[in-house]
Amino acid sequence: MKFSDLGLSVELEQTVNQLGYAVPTPIQEQAIPQILRGRDLFGCAQTGTGKTASFILPMIDVLQGSRSKVRMPRSIVLEPTRELAAQVLESFEAYGKDHKLKAALLVGGESMVDQEKHLKRGVDVLIATPGRLLDLFERGQILLADVKILVIDEADRMLDMGFIPDVDRIVATLPKMRQTVLFSATMPSEIKKLAQAYLINPKEIIIAPTTRTAATVTQHIVRVEGTRKREVLRQILNMQNNSGPIIIFCNRKRDISVLTLSLKKHGFDAGSLHGDMAQSQRNQTLEDFKSGKVMILVASDVAARGLDVDGLSLVVNFDVPMNAEDYVHRIGRTGRAGKAGVAITLVSHQDEKYLAGVQAFIQQEIPVMILEGAPSKKEGSFNKEGKSQAKPLSKVKEKMDDTHRRHPQKKKNEAQESIANGADAAFLPKPDKIKPQRHSKKPYRQTEEAPSEQRIGFGADVPAFMLKSVALKLS
Repeated sequence: MKFSDLGLSVELEQTVNQLGYAVPTPIQEQAIPQILRGRDLFGCAQTGTGKTASFILPMIDVLQGSRSKVRMPRSIVLEPTRELAAQVLESFEAYGKDHKLKAALLVGGESMVDQEKHLKRGVDVLIATPGRLLDLFERGQILLADVKILVIDEADRMLDMGFIPDVDRIVATLPKMRQTVLFSATMPSEIKKLAQAYLINPKEIIIAPTTRTAATVTQHIVRVEGTRKREVLRQILNMQNNSGPIIIFCNRKRDISVLTLSLKKHGFDAGSLHGDMAQSQRNQTLEDFKSGKVMILVASDVAARGLDVDGLSLVVNFDVPMNAEDYVHRIGRTGRAGKAGVAITLVSHQDEKYLAGVQAFIQQEIPVMILEGAPSKKEGSFNKEGKSQAKPLSKVKEKMDDTHRRHPQKKKNEAQESIANGADAAFLPKPDKIKPQRHSKKPYRQTEEAPSEQRIGFGADVPAFMLKSVALKLS
């Protein structure tokens, strides 16, 4: 099937062809005709299958026939993160370049004054994160009475990030007569309940099982001690020979900055991206990464959804994700649009339990990659069978218990026992001196003359009333 068979306008077909797309993906093939008919839709497809174009293309055609009003958007697209919202805006501008539709981006971290100016000019498509949309709505800057289409994208991510209460409030303010489209990469029971609450007699489209990764991505794990992860990572990066942009995922935000500085120190062109950065920094980092100014992006899971970078052929998990579903989304940044990609995950002792969860979730065992110049046994590495070569902790403790230098009291006891058994004390090692007991720094109360001997009881400080003679009266 071709895009010309989906019912899109001639202008959109030409635009899609100019962008280099000839054949729609399965989710696009099934979703676009349903949205053009005005039907509610629930779509579930794994990451990297073209869900964004599935709702942007028909939305452009549906909205083309009328004009927007001041502060009254005609459609709303809700995204869980600022990066996803910005990327949807880029896609809308690319697909709708030959149309006169206006779009605005409402996300946190940006000037609210500038966003209000866009709303005053009239907006056809409002792409927003739930929090900022509610802020402007409560300020009276947005009227939602004219919304014809609502798109809730990445609904499972919305659920994970705790945005569903905000989405509920937004949905409650919208007109009852509207078209609602909900997309998700996974389909847990909670998402099914949301679909039942938001949609009316929807068309359900499920393209692939949620526990399978894209066939275009070749997966590997590299077993390594946690202290050698950076060294092994550099070895992997050197093997790429600048073949294209690379994303490295970390679990903790503090590790992102440390790893980025380490890579820069060793001559790699790296940038960082995580949720605690200012929005201007995040935008600049993404722009530099997409334009090729920065070849390596060290990121948190904020970049695991929806980020689409041309030529990205390698994803490295510096840490195994704690949530197994995040693994699917991370490696989904490569191998997109039918192109081949590689995903390598570094696994240490601490990551083993998370690796087991990932392999159970994707229902496959990830093959082990053996790198040349693997660490030796002295370094406590893994062997080729994946078993640790480090000494057991119990053996290390036993050795420490037998070391006298760490236990001087044990040496003293042995010396005293030998003397008691008749050994010559001159030939025995001298026991360490006993350190004097530490006293309080507060000085003793002293009289005119300090006592020359150790005081017993009150000493010279006996209170005067206790020295007076007392007459005993006998009855």
